Amino acid sequence: MTATADTGSDSTMDLSMKAERAVARQFMGRIQWEMILIGVGQAVVWIVTYVLAITGAVPIWFGFIIATVCLCLAYLPSHEGQHRNLSGRRKGLKWIDPVVGQISLLGLKQSHEVLRVTHMKHHAHTNDPVLDVDYHSLGENWWDPALSIHRDPGTAQIMHHMEHDPKFAAAMAKGIPIAKALSLAQLVMVVLFPIETLFLWWLPSKIALSYLYIYFAWEPHRPGDQVGRYVDTRYWTIPLPRFLFQSMQTHVIHHMYPTIPHWDEPKAMEALKPFMVERGIVGAEDIPRRVRFNPLVGRDRTRPNQPA
Repeated sequence: MTATADTGSDSTMDLSMKAERAVARQFMGRIQWEMILIGVGQAVVWIVTYVLAITGAVPIWFGFIIATVCLCLAYLPSHEGQHRNLSGRRKGLKWIDPVVGQISLLGLKQSHEVLRVTHMKHHAHTNDPVLDVDYHSLGENWWDPALSIHRDPGTAQIMHHMEHDPKFAAAMAKGIPIAKALSLAQLVMVVLFPIETLFLWWLPSKIALSYLYIYFAWEPHRPGDQVGRYVDTRYWTIPLPRFLFQSMQTHVIHHMYPTIPHWDEPKAMEALKPFMVERGIVGAEDIPRRVRFNPLVGRDRTRPNQPA
């Protein structure tokens, strides 16, 4: 499938920043029930599968497959909670964001609060080698982010913010005990059920983290040498349906307007395409007119050294 290069606009269209923001606002403020369901649902399925494997009701090989799929789905609901997009930023429902976010992260042994504050730094300093906590995920090859998350998850950048931002340090101090508690829980399970824990928790979490860093951090931002709201994230495609990568091809919309719910990014991309082309976003001209049910399958024309 080849995406059209048509911007879908005419020469009289208002492409001002004011007009862009007005269009973007149409997609903000909705309670994202889909992500709430995925966040809680995958955690429940993972726990039940884990228990059934321990009792022998489910073979370990089958449980491993289910657990890996669940943990690959575990981060995105928390990510939406980090931006308060689960609750639609409703004051009376703001508890949903951290509660669902943390439930979703149980299998990954991560703290929602820690990921929230570090992710905010990523948005504030995308592609900055000193300040972007995800800068370590960049590299020439896909295995660079797949391995970097297990070697050094942005320690230097995190320590910099710990030293210079008291609010960041306080949030880290609040969230780190949760991550430590989950690691301790895994250690206990290793002692009690070593084989089951290896194949239904430890290994699936490692695979999931590598998958997440490739398609959530590396692909949307590479080559990672540009800084700025309209140039630090790109539109990209891959010869596989976008649903296998949780629609990270639309991640550029998220960096433009983080308060647009992930589930609505395809619709927003359709409406904002003329503005994206006007702002010079990498790959924007190749965005198809219809994205909602379009799997965005195709060659990635933005990749270096790729034949036209």
